[in-house]
Amino acid sequence: MLFAACVLVLAATRYAGAQEGLYAGVAARWDRASADYTKGIGLDVPPASYETATNEAQGGFGTVGATLGYRTFVAGRVYVSAEFEAAFHGGAGPAGYLREGTGVGDRDVWPGPWSVEKNRGFGANARLGYAPDGPLGEGGSVYFVTGMHRVEAAVRRGSDVGGESTRVEADHTFRPWVAGAGLEWGSLANRVGLEVRYSAAELEFLTGGDGSALGMPRIDHTFRVGEVTVQVGYTRSF
Repeated sequence: MLFAACVLVLAATRYAGAQEGLYAGVAARWDRASADYTKGIGLDVPPASYETATNEAQGGFGTVGATLGYRTFVAGRVYVSAEFEAAFHGGAGPAGYLREGTGVGDRDVWPGPWSVEKNRGFGANARLGYAPDGPLGEGGSVYFVTGMHRVEAAVRRGSDVGGESTRVEADHTFRPWVAGAGLEWGSLANRVGLEVRYSAAELEFLTGGDGSALGMPRIDHTFRVGEVTVQVGYTRSF
């Protein structure tokens, strides 16, 4: 009897109009990115030296995304969701030119162009939300979202040294964290939503030699990208 009473009390605290279970969504986004590229040149040949230069740039990405998730109400009108997200990006993204340096000598931070272009991404998100009784409709809610993602990107960099130009393009993986907030409105089964996010990621790698001899400088590269995203989407609960 006591166990049955506890079950009835817990059930009564849950939002009676809740649409729980699986949901799927599609979204269109605009990502405004701010990025900086830092290049470092290091030599151990006496006198040992290490020089760096940084350039900043901004750019935008258009994105189409899709989500598949599961939502459950945990107390009254408060719910949590876990979701998998896939995204496909378009647009040129941030691009700049590292102008510091003369392009002469092994100890110089050689000038040259650079850019970051996102291609596709995958990630996992968690939501904490609240479904108010009000103008958002029977299925409406407000929520916070956070997650960790994996983004494949084409990174271009170059050097203009002594009148000669070198251009390199390579695929790299960024692992941004995401945090944001949003709201949905509509019915229990069909909802539209608006969401704003911020994400940040950093990529580091080395090229060149080991710095032990002239003509073999260590070259390290650091790309930092921060983005503000505005998203409009549609969600269907099952």
